[in-house]
Order: sequence, then C-alpha cells, then structure tokens
Amino acid sequence: MRKKLLCFTLVGFLAGCGGGGSSSTPDAQVVADAAPDAGGANAQDTAVETSPYCTSKPALASVTDLSGTWVVRMVGSQIVSPGFVSPFGTQSFFYLLMTIKQTGTDVVADGRYCNRIEIDSPKSIAPVTISEAWAHTEKSIHRTGTFAPVNDGTPVLNFTPSVEVAGAVINPSIETLPTSATDPRVIDEDGDGHPGITVTLSGSMVSGSLYSAQEQTTSVLAIAVAPDRVEGSLAFSSIQNVLGSNPASLSDPKSLVGAALTKPGTTTTDPVLCNSTFVMVKIATAPVGGGADGGGVDGGGVDGGTLSCEWVRANEDSLFAQ
Repeated sequence: MRKKLLCFTLVGFLAGCGGGGSSSTPDAQVVADAAPDAGGANAQDTAVETSPYCTSKPALASVTDLSGTWVVRMVGSQIVSPGFVSPFGTQSFFYLLMTIKQTGTDVVADGRYCNRIEIDSPKSIAPVTISEAWAHTEKSIHRTGTFAPVNDGTPVLNFTPSVEVAGAVINPSIETLPTSATDPRVIDEDGDGHPGITVTLSGSMVSGSLYSAQEQTTSVLAIAVAPDRVEGSLAFSSIQNVLGSNPASLSDPKSLVGAALTKPGTTTTDPVLCNSTFVMVKIATAPVGGGADGGGVDGGGVDGGTLSCEWVRANEDSLFAQ
C-alpha cells in the first residue's frame, strides 16, 4: 500500500491527515519542507498572500475562454487542534482531469479525480495509509461556474461552493452524514469490504483501521496567468463521521483514543488564505492511453486522442513544476 489519500481529517490530530506522498516527488518535498503549522508561514511564496488569487503572477486579460481539457491540482489546508499537542497544519493534494466547456461567461466542468496525496505534518505521531485503490479511484466531478470580468476588468474563474460526499450516498443539502455503518446510505466506496472509506493508523502509539464517511466543501477564485495555466485560491473544509474501526476501541467514545477520534471540531479551516490553492494546466493534445472509462475525459477525446488518469499521475510533478 502506498501512502496516498484523501484528507481524512478525523485522524488529522494524530497524523496530519495521513502518511501520504513520497517526499521524493517535487510537490511532496516542497510542502514537507514548509509544512504549515497553525499561525505559521504560508507554504508558498509569501508574496502571494497579497493577492486574493494566491499568485504573484499578473492576470492575462487576453484569455477569455477556458474551453478545453485541463489537469487540475487542488491543495486543501486545515488546522488540527488535538488538545494534547500544539495545533499543526495539514495539506491534502487532489489531482483531477477535467473538460471545460464555456458558453459566454458560463463554465461547465466535467471530469474525474485521478490521485489523492497527503503530506504529513512533521508533528505526526501516527501516520495514516490509504490503499492505492482509493487514492486512484476515478470518482467523477461536475462543477458549474463563471469566467467573467470583475470590477477591474480581470477575468476571474469562480466555482461557487460545492459539496462532495465520500463513503455514503446522500443529498448534502438536506441530509447529514451517516453516523452508523448500518445506515443504508453508507457505501463501501473503496471496495475493501468495509463501510465508507478505510483509513489505517500505523503509529507506534496508535494503530488499526477506521471506517468513515466524509463531506468536503470547496470553492475557487482563480485567474489565467498564461494561455494554458490558471491559478487561484481554494476555500476548503471537510467534516467526517467514524462508522467503525478495527480494533473496536478506536471508535469507542468511552475509550481515550475513541473519544478523541469522534470529537467534533478537532479540525478546522486554515485561516491563512493562500495555504489552500487551485492550479489547472491546459493539455493541448492528449496522449493516447487507456483510462478507467476506456479513454478520454469521461469518454471524450482531445484532438482524436485520449487522456488517462494513469498519464496524469505519471506527469503530475512536471505539469505543476512552475
């Protein structure tokens, strides 16, 4: 199993949301070297903090249409306050493959997740491991928004808040996350025979597996800084409920560990705006390669070719090297 994962903040106080991402990769090394602590410095160049779009690059006003195929990287940052150690930060990386269609200023994005990587805080005492099967689960995504000029004339990509649920099938606008594995809305999303999503703790003090359902909310404000590159801020938050565990004591609220794991409010949104970011890179010609759907972006090709999540994972470091 590789240390690749979605941000399971239910165990963030133990592991900074996980033992994800090899530090041998450029992305992982940059963040690991500057892993954010609560109230600490931005993991990126501090100059970007002066921009609401979290980039020091100027907007390219000549870009007015975003139609095409894009690879997206979202970085979500949160603060973990476990109580028995000082608060610390965690960052989760999400890589997506999307096709954008723009009509006027209206934008529709369809695609899928390709990879999920978590960068551990140096204060982690119980690394979390997610199976590669879940890290690479090509879960579909659909977003609507606008790419329209704001008051100063800068075209801004605006994806309004969107809620995504993992480990359960619910309508988040009117339903709350399941709290029990017996809830019929719970699904085995990673296909391992356990309810919800499985998180494995592998620390010397705490070890075992947790099963959970998660609700994640994101929104984006971004600008085109090149014809093939968009950069911006990501508003990111998540909540989760523990559905069960192995051993059972991990989710037993009467136990010391279980009480901490199931306590709400342990993890909060990072107050530093630019610790959470959004970048997408346009792919002019898609390389040929098979995907989970047989190729293309949700069945669509680019210039007669197909683009696979496998290709995205193999090239994610170079795609976002700037």
